[in-house]
Amino acid sequence: MSVSATLRFNGLIRPARRRFSERLAGHAWTIGPALAAYVAPPPAPPAAAFETAVPDPILGAVRLTGRISHHESSDTLVLIVHGLAGDATSPYCAAAARAARAAGYASLRLSLRGADHSGEDILHGGITQDLWAALAAPEVARYRRIFLLGYSVGGHVALRAAIECKDPRLCAAAAICPPLDLNAATKAFDHPARAIYRRHIFAGLNKAYAAAAARKRVCTPVEAVVSARSCRERDALTVVPRFGFRNADDYYECESAGPRLHRLRIPALVITTRHDPIIPAETLVPTLENASPAFSIAWIERGGHIYGPHRLEDHAMHWLSKQ
Repeated sequence: MSVSATLRFNGLIRPARRRFSERLAGHAWTIGPALAAYVAPPPAPPAAAFETAVPDPILGAVRLTGRISHHESSDTLVLIVHGLAGDATSPYCAAAARAARAAGYASLRLSLRGADHSGEDILHGGITQDLWAALAAPEVARYRRIFLLGYSVGGHVALRAAIECKDPRLCAAAAICPPLDLNAATKAFDHPARAIYRRHIFAGLNKAYAAAAARKRVCTPVEAVVSARSCRERDALTVVPRFGFRNADDYYECESAGPRLHRLRIPALVITTRHDPIIPAETLVPTLENASPAFSIAWIERGGHIYGPHRLEDHAMHWLSKQ
């Protein structure tokens, strides 16, 4: 089936007037809830500080932090992974921890390397090593079953980990509004219409990068990185030299989950909105044709990027509880 036909089949091609109003709604559902959460952060279940380290061939031991909420009567833990410019304290991660608690599960909200502005390192969109290191920590050993729940790029990392499945306790993974093809997603994200989102996300990434630069843990001067105007340019200056990729295309090809979905052996679910203004639906569809039977995707009619009129983490937790 052609991409165009697939889009029509999924109801993604609509009359121009309707598409315009739906795009506006997608922006509203992305920006509005994020601003509301910033003004009045949602409560999270009681949690303790979490810390472990991931071995790195260049930097040695890289410290990871997070927040862990134990559940004394549960043998299941949900590992929650934030988006590109977020961390363990992001409001949506708190919402996910609350949903896990309501389902009777423990949770670990992990900050990927450097996301906590510690200057330990910088991250990229396929950094599954951090997840495996977190799951190997002594605080997590008590749990017999593990679920992954990631948001946006964190959802992509969760899917990559589900494909690798290096921990036998890993039962299932859910990703909310993730990219599947990093190259296609980056091209879409670099479009001039998404400049407001780039500025917001780059601000967070640049703060984390500056902290790593202060500890001499980066390859490119801060001044060059903050002048980048596209995600591809920024990746070429940061991720590529730090992690040894040949160029940005090599990074996207090596790390994208979409072309590897046929390798899935455990259940994995993507929950995404049809009018996500940051990860457009049309960037996902071409990767779905050869996905494993273990893979599912749920299209939400109303909503934006990681937010909607109904809490997407509740949908994810309901699905995970059935696995």
